[in-house]
Amino acid sequence: MRKIQLIIIILILSINTYAQNTKKIEIINADFSYVNSDLHPDYWRLIGNVNIRHNQTDMLCDSAYYYSNQEKIRAFNNIKIFKEDNISLYGDILEYNGKDNIAIISKNVVFKNNKNTIKSEQIIFNIKEDYTLYNTRSEIFNSKQKIISNKGKYNIDSKAYNFSDSVIVKTKNYLITTNQLKYDTKSEINYLEGPSNVFTDNKIVYCEYGFFNSSSDEAEFHGNSKISSDEYIVFADSIFYNKATKNAIARNNVRLIDSINNFILSGGIAELYEISNKLIVYKKPSLKLISDNDTLFMKSTKFIYETIDENEYLTSYGDVNFLNNELKGRCDSLTYKISDSLILMYNNPIIWLNEYQVTSDLIKIKYFNKKISKIFLYQNPMIISKEDSLEFNQIKGKEMIGDFRNNKLYNINVKGNGQSIYFLRDKDKKIGMNYIESSNISLNFRDNKIYKINYQIAPNSITTPLEDIKDKDRFLNGFKWRINEKPIKK
Repeated sequence: MRKIQLIIIILILSINTYAQNTKKIEIINADFSYVNSDLHPDYWRLIGNVNIRHNQTDMLCDSAYYYSNQEKIRAFNNIKIFKEDNISLYGDILEYNGKDNIAIISKNVVFKNNKNTIKSEQIIFNIKEDYTLYNTRSEIFNSKQKIISNKGKYNIDSKAYNFSDSVIVKTKNYLITTNQLKYDTKSEINYLEGPSNVFTDNKIVYCEYGFFNSSSDEAEFHGNSKISSDEYIVFADSIFYNKATKNAIARNNVRLIDSINNFILSGGIAELYEISNKLIVYKKPSLKLISDNDTLFMKSTKFIYETIDENEYLTSYGDVNFLNNELKGRCDSLTYKISDSLILMYNNPIIWLNEYQVTSDLIKIKYFNKKISKIFLYQNPMIISKEDSLEFNQIKGKEMIGDFRNNKLYNINVKGNGQSIYFLRDKDKKIGMNYIESSNISLNFRDNKIYKINYQIAPNSITTPLEDIKDKDRFLNGFKWRINEKPIKK
């Protein structure tokens, strides 16, 4: 019995609710009402301070036609529609269908909701389902942004806008173009739901989806995202940007292409700091110094690209390896001073010029116009080449300077404290070892091999037959063969 009573109560409540939502249009006020069955039998004319109410919504105007049999209203001039405390609509013409609960407001339409205002030539307001929409070029604005689009819809319950078709967003810091945008007025977050371009300062950000907060200026860009400027392009799967701090983090498949300095910097994560002009790339980073004929490849633990006093630096830290067709190298840290076209290798640096291993406490490489032009070896430089499985030819001095032509080593000048060990051959037979001391030594290369050695000051030369060579004399002081460290793969 109780169940039957509960069902009856629910039915009565449902019927009452339905009746409230579908009740007839009420004429609350009109200064004058005209009914003429001959001239206009289908409608009443309402004139002066007209107030019409339907489903808890007030509609005001200067004059209106009321079609009572169809539950329709046609209203003119000073249209005002109010629902609750935060919804108001203004325009010049109103077409309202009471059966469908749909109001169409046209000409000079203004829709206000809390802090947001829409201006349009036509807005459709579904009073029952609580949404508005437009299909003409319209704009919504508040104190922080303006959004322009050809189509838009506002859901009153969720307080969210959906915009489509040639959408433009203008804020103090951004200009955005997209075809699909959702704006949540509660969180003040704009969701980019399709291919979008974000213009800010001198950069353009592209993404396929993402969001930005018009209040905090925080943004996320995902899906083939990239940042473009006049100097570079950064590609990544995702970019996280804070306009207030002007910092960004790019994640996964990161690539920076510098079109001016002609290099590509890649890695798993990149941090960009606009104010300090710094970019940090890590998580398996790599670098390509692009050349038409011989690109230089480099990898390490971390790269830092920054501008200091108008000079550009690219620094590499941790197990640095690099190579091209003519040069291979390794060190613990490396700095490429771009403005001076100079590469500096620190902490146990080593390079290989084809068969020659070259070491020094500090190595400088002049990398000009995409080519190696000079190499400078400071403090304990040594050149080693393998003679056979047992013996090594060696040259060392106080410092060395090498010249390149067309990216190939042409000569090396040894300056101060020159020493050399060379093994002598008669045809293919090794017969002895020649030890020479000379302050300055000049080495000339042809086809990547030494073909001439000039001792510029009268040398002190000692030749020892093979069978008389002592083990301690086979190597110059500081000798170390490091072939296992030589980079092989690009």
